[in-house]
Amino acid sequence: MKKRLLILAFTLLAGLFPLRGQNLSDLRITEVLVENVSGIVDEKGEHSPWVELTNNSQGTVNFAGCYLTDNPAEPKKYMIPKGVLANRLGARQVTLLRPDFPILRGTTLYLISTDGKTVIDSIEIPADLPADMSVRKVARDNKKMDFKTDSLPADPTPGAMNTEGIIESGSERMARTDPYGLILTITSVSVVFGALFILLIIFTISGNSFSGKYRMRRRKAKAAKVAGSADAETAAAIAMALSMEGGEDEAAAIAMALDLYLSGSAHDSESYILTIAGRPSAWSNKELMKRKYPR
Repeated sequence: MKKRLLILAFTLLAGLFPLRGQNLSDLRITEVLVENVSGIVDEKGEHSPWVELTNNSQGTVNFAGCYLTDNPAEPKKYMIPKGVLANRLGARQVTLLRPDFPILRGTTLYLISTDGKTVIDSIEIPADLPADMSVRKVARDNKKMDFKTDSLPADPTPGAMNTEGIIESGSERMARTDPYGLILTITSVSVVFGALFILLIIFTISGNSFSGKYRMRRRKAKAAKVAGSADAETAAAIAMALSMEGGEDEAAAIAMALDLYLSGSAHDSESYILTIAGRPSAWSNKELMKRKYPR
């Protein structure tokens, strides 16, 4: 039951938006030739009138089943055939139609949607349009595609985009401004080397951070600052103060430790532990450190 309701709702929504669903509203009548005397011929080899349609959207539009008419009271005067592959128009492409009714000067030609009611686009045919001349709409450029009707008859351009200026693609503009490709080469090389340099900096910083190189440098700098701030006079003053507060043995031990530290015999591999490099001395002799009792 739920599945049927979903299908019904989707069908109703699709019926409410017939134009936008297929982008039919983006179709434009961009050129009409009423009297074809010496222009292009149709599949029968005849010089028949023709109507040019342009797809103004970025997607493919299937306009089969739409209508052409010059009479609003008769919107289904000519139906565009269904099941024809040529009636699928790609993005920003044009195609030619040959309706089966005569196109008269001084009338308005309408493009009607598949519902037979909605007017998609229209174009007025001048009453004084010469033979082998067309009425057309032109776009300001190939991006905005804002069409407007040209007030003067023009030489027919069937199957080509109608614009006020010359449409120039990016590759054509590059070929004109940089015929030897020097700018493109320099730009490409600069981008590659710039990216490599940025990667080198990133990997260098991250490698030093993970390896602890920066932490070791900070510890060495801190140790050097501490070591450089003390001198022999400071050590002597500390020893004298300790001698007054404690015993002479403690003062002598601390003074010797400071002397070893200042002379470089001590190494500080941790920020919170002070170790003394091994060096033979009277203090390391266990025999001399034993207390001797009188016999």
